[in-house]
Amino acid sequence: MIIMVGSFNKAKVNAVKNVFLDATITSVEVESGVSTQPRTDKETREGAINRAMASKDVKEDSYGIGLEGGVMQIGDQLFLCNWGALVTPSNACFTASGARIPLPNEFAKPLLNGEELGDVMQEWTTIKDIRHHQGAIGIFTNATISREEMFTHVVLLLKGQMEQQTHSGK
Repeated sequence: MIIMVGSFNKAKVNAVKNVFLDATITSVEVESGVSTQPRTDKETREGAINRAMASKDVKEDSYGIGLEGGVMQIGDQLFLCNWGALVTPSNACFTASGARIPLPNEFAKPLLNGEELGDVMQEWTTIKDIRHHQGAIGIFTNATISREEMFTHVVLLLKGQMEQQTHSGK
């Protein structure tokens, strides 16, 4: 199995490696086709699908995986959200979402104005390259869950759906 991951982000690539142990995994830079900082579940999911489709198209007979982090709002509260998509060589597409946690109220204005969560987090924590390591989820869960673990869960959901469809023949 050859998997093309639509990102060079270490947390995202490692999440795929954690799940697909026997696959050949290659990172490729592809466009998400959405805002740099997705601001809704719909936009974040669309970005993951776009990355998966574009990465699959880089190499014939490969699978594509796109993982996208974003934010979404419920009432006055902004939440971290994340989506993943897996596209098979035959173009079957599976999507899944993972953890959601509230973000500090002071993050709302810069994020809703288009700043990236990784940049806001780096400024807030002064941790360099936070998006490649623990991410916001790691900070706001007191290192209980890392960004890699959060995306690993999403990739497990994608793999499970694909395997279920393969085994059921549907």
